[in-house]
Amino acid sequence: MRGSLEKAVDVPTSPQTIVRQYFASINSRDWPALRETLHPDLSLQVVGRGRLEGVEAAVDYFETLLAGFAEGTDRPTRLLVSGSSVVVEIDFDGRTVGGRPVAFSAVDVFDISDGKIKSLSVWYDSLDVARQVKGRPERTGP
Repeated sequence: MRGSLEKAVDVPTSPQTIVRQYFASINSRDWPALRETLHPDLSLQVVGRGRLEGVEAAVDYFETLLAGFAEGTDRPTRLLVSGSSVVVEIDFDGRTVGGRPVAFSAVDVFDISDGKIKSLSVWYDSLDVARQVKGRPERTGP
């Protein structure tokens, strides 16, 4: 039986566990841990901003985006799992380096392959976030 122990197969991590690891690394700004969750052939689509290909392009995007925040937390409020796909509703709460509060809701859609995030699309109202970051009042009319 010793031979069977040497040939033990790793059990893939569940898609929801991988997604939770992603959020833990984003929230702690642990870029090496984030890299570990991402597939080498990652495709990141930030809706309204374009598509990025590859791990380093994605990590650079998140580092640059979050550099403007002194603090911030993505709080997953709902996970919907279907096979290797996960849809997550998120509430973000944070404060810019200039002290402005920023809060918004988002939806992320993940596709997992080989135990890593191979595709991620990020959906949020980027105009509203930009307005909050700049400290502009909310529009009340059309």
